[in-house]
Amino acid sequence: MYRKTYEIQFHETDCKNRLKEAVLLNFFQDIAAVDAEVMGIGYSQIQNKNIGWFLTKYHIKIFDTIKNCGKITLESQSNGIMRITFIRDFDIFDADNKKIGEATSSWAVADLETGKIIPPAEVFEGFPNVNRDELRSTFPKIPALKKVDFQKEFVAEYNNLDVNCHVNNAVYLTWADEVLPFEMLVSTRIAELEIQYKQQVKYGEKVVVSADFDEETMTITEEVKLENGETACLIRQKRVKAE
Repeated sequence: MYRKTYEIQFHETDCKNRLKEAVLLNFFQDIAAVDAEVMGIGYSQIQNKNIGWFLTKYHIKIFDTIKNCGKITLESQSNGIMRITFIRDFDIFDADNKKIGEATSSWAVADLETGKIIPPAEVFEGFPNVNRDELRSTFPKIPALKKVDFQKEFVAEYNNLDVNCHVNNAVYLTWADEVLPFEMLVSTRIAELEIQYKQQVKYGEKVVVSADFDEETMTITEEVKLENGETACLIRQKRVKAE
């Protein structure tokens, strides 16, 4: 397990002085990368093998509003290998060390030239296998949209890219939020978030983000679709009234 404290900066908060949701994903990515280096399977240790880590799924639960309280602390732990993916958990603590959220994530190893998924056990030794029933989340399937309530087009820009030269995982959530009405964003917060990454989005590519809003359950299902019609990402967020 790796533990790290993050000082929240003003540019990382929204107009209600809350931590931006996409920033939390960047914190997850950061602590996962640092812990992977400690474990000997980080970016600097695998880049000469022409392989890379690719995030495939998130299931996040946030119990309380993450306000600009000066800092938050994350704990991250690798749980081992499930079939062709690596499972990693996160816990979120506020400045008083109260647990305010948790997450489970799934990561794949891929050949950087061909994009082919490589089972982690073929390149990393000594990691246990985990069963589906041992996971915090089984990553339930996100259903297709039944209707389109909100929609917007985006273009993948240079500053959206990560070290693998495709759109960073946190950008998809930024796009998903930008589709929603301002009043919804400022009056509610995410209580539960599921993201399933399907395809890479590369520089210059256009995407259309569509959202299906269920007002009764405050659940928003969103799809990020490429120009060729392929789904790049599915997102389901359950929102609650902000404190």
